[in-house]
Amino acid sequence: MKSTVTNIQIKLSKGIYSIAGICKNCGKTSLLNNLLTTHSSQKFGVLTTGRDGEEIDVIFGNAKPAVKLPGNTLFTSSSATMNKLGSAVEIIAKLPYSAGNKQLWLLKTIRNIETEIVGPGSAETQIQIAEVMLKEGAEIVLIDGSLDRKSIAMSPKVKGVFIVTGSSFGSLDKITAELSRLYRLSRVPVYKDNNLKAIEDSIAIFRHGIWQRTEQNTLIGNEQVLSDLIAKTYVNKLYFAGALTDSILNNLKPAIKEIKDIIIRHPLQLHINSLNLDYLANTHRLFCLKPFNIIAIAVNSWSVTGNHLDCTLLREKLRTQFPSLLVLDIYEG
Repeated sequence: MKSTVTNIQIKLSKGIYSIAGICKNCGKTSLLNNLLTTHSSQKFGVLTTGRDGEEIDVIFGNAKPAVKLPGNTLFTSSSATMNKLGSAVEIIAKLPYSAGNKQLWLLKTIRNIETEIVGPGSAETQIQIAEVMLKEGAEIVLIDGSLDRKSIAMSPKVKGVFIVTGSSFGSLDKITAELSRLYRLSRVPVYKDNNLKAIEDSIAIFRHGIWQRTEQNTLIGNEQVLSDLIAKTYVNKLYFAGALTDSILNNLKPAIKEIKDIIIRHPLQLHINSLNLDYLANTHRLFCLKPFNIIAIAVNSWSVTGNHLDCTLLREKLRTQFPSLLVLDIYEG
């Protein structure tokens, strides 16, 4: 099914943005192509996690759209793709990075092309390449990724995230529930304290008027150690450096019940259900060090499994559910 959107107009300031899908085959490439087409007056850099624009999905076997890059767009790809494109691209640099044991090149399109692109799997490397693209003249860098525990969306260098979802994720109720969770995470306020930022790689407690680093940098397997530490002294603020899961939180509840402020590094590190999210919001004051800024939600009614949803029902449901967010339908003309 071809994407038909031609009117996505979003004002984006110079910087790095993420296109993050909540499942495979949700329409990230279609959204990317539309953003590139409808913002043709801006110079883009484009990155992906792994491969994008390949003809056939290696897992499901369905046809996939090529990445449609306007002229004067920066992107990364492999030697094979670079040789195939020939005079349609200019070599900017041989990068000190690889993807899947393939050398990565920074290229610039001479004219409009349709191609496969290749990028590194590491969020840190993606940011380094994105910053090179900005220095090479890109105004906007779009990075295609996901919302896993190593998501590029968690980088403080990313100004905002386009969330992409659709029928491939599941039923309308399942889609709505997950988007509601993500929306709540995007509303977690930022905790501003440079003293805490200086030790943000460790779990920290606030006592005697100062932040103090603990010997732990993860909660996994350290619930009892942290509980014992809290029991020994008065702690009114607690900072979590890593992921917080339902099981970890349930183990910590007796120890942290009197703590006023709970701070996490990034909202996407809250791997907890809605009931525990309610618990944190109602029992404590919840903050984050790095914000999770949703630019828009893009929806795709087509499903790789054949369980397609009614496109009108899908987009109108989400526009009603999230009136403060821009909801884009990838196939709405």
